Amino acid sequence: MKPARLWRVFLLPAFFLPAFLGACKSPPSPLPAAVEESPASRLDFDHVEGRSVRDVSLFFTLKLSNPRSLPFRTALKDWKAELDGEVPGEGAASLHVEDALVRPGEDAEIPVRLDLDLSKCPVSDAASLAARLTISVVYLFAEGPESSGTVSAGTVVARIREPVFTITSIAILQAELVNTRFRVNLRIDNPNFFPVDLSSFGYELYGEGRFWADGEERDVLHIPARSSGERRLFLLMNFINMKRSLLDEVIAMNMVRYRFRGEARVGTGVEYLPLFDMVFDHSGLSKVFK
Repeated sequence: MKPARLWRVFLLPAFFLPAFLGACKSPPSPLPAAVEESPASRLDFDHVEGRSVRDVSLFFTLKLSNPRSLPFRTALKDWKAELDGEVPGEGAASLHVEDALVRPGEDAEIPVRLDLDLSKCPVSDAASLAARLTISVVYLFAEGPESSGTVSAGTVVARIREPVFTITSIAILQAELVNTRFRVNLRIDNPNFFPVDLSSFGYELYGEGRFWADGEERDVLHIPARSSGERRLFLLMNFINMKRSLLDEVIAMNMVRYRFRGEARVGTGVEYLPLFDMVFDHSGLSKVFK
């Protein structure tokens, strides 16, 4: 055998060896699928609004972030309101929140409103009320398993209470055949931790179950915090359509069972409820002076 042919015999197997060995290897394992992040959520308190001393609404914003490649829709799973650490009674709280669609890679903000009926909540003499809302939200994806998140936020709300009206005395200033003039001493108690202004009120006065007189007052009284104020009302009682015996009974009275009712407008200076109208209806026993 010639030398050139001998070289070719040994060269060909060495050239094809890497390809042959590669064909005998197992195929590489696929890379694990990337795990996408879960949606992020946060609840922020916004502001409070009041329609009366009993009906108060707390406004929040639910902030959502979708880091995934698929959109999701929200659904409310559960919620809980707490006032001073206690869950209010049935019918005292109601939640209003709408479902939302959050697109891939986008953020969304959903308004949340918590309505409170403070007349059904635990009675407290404190100056403020600590309120907290906790909600659980489910994120529903078109594909793949759902996920959920729980968020919470709170605030402190000033407690506003209605003033209390009490008649301390009734004086007969002048008794005539037709008209009788009265002076009514009225005490107004302010149970709040801030001053209030009684800007106006209209009233009716009843004595021993009979209508006596009515009236209306303006710019009535400024009452300091946790204090009382007094106001004198001058009333005219008309007997023109009544029996003379009723006038004699009134003049002879030492004590009278009265009923004092009406409507008042109260200024608070509190941002969420600077003014409110209230209805009062108070009965009691008062001395009659002549």
